[in-house]
Amino acid sequence: MHLPEFATPLARAQVEQLMQPALIRVIDNIRKQLEVSDWQGSYEEELIWPVGTTAEQQQAYTTLQKQLHGVPPEEHDRVAALMSQLPQPSPLYRLKLLPAKSTGLVNGPAEPVTEPAVEKVVDIWALCYQVCAIAYDPEEADDSPIEADNSLLDDQGDIDWQRLDDKTKLLVENIFQKLP
Repeated sequence: MHLPEFATPLARAQVEQLMQPALIRVIDNIRKQLEVSDWQGSYEEELIWPVGTTAEQQQAYTTLQKQLHGVPPEEHDRVAALMSQLPQPSPLYRLKLLPAKSTGLVNGPAEPVTEPAVEKVVDIWALCYQVCAIAYDPEEADDSPIEADNSLLDDQGDIDWQRLDDKTKLLVENIFQKLP
């Protein structure tokens, strides 16, 4: 997925304001759908590196990132400063959906599979952008700049939590309804 372009700086700020709450709701709604569906989901993370990043730089970044989790507070700033001097990857999060019967999780052992299992992959960031923007469809090749969905914000510019919940639920349900 490539990051969408924004129509205005205000649209960017509004979408950024909505992204973290949208991500939390997307993950929660996916969990709820998985509980009542015949599908199993697993999350994958992939780091997308800027063009020209060497394998050594990637390894150095990964090593420093692991060190951040175990260093004493007085070392944290030093390790973070070293990381900031390296190319910064962008995380790509995907949900891989497989029919539960092909994984052996429904009714005991898996039935013999005579054809490859149907797999559906959902780009979590693209789904979050769909929640936060008006008429954003990552499947289309249209690279038009996006506008924030202002219906998700109240008159003071704060998040309208109920509308955010409703839109997220609808989009996630649509994904599961389209599964074979």
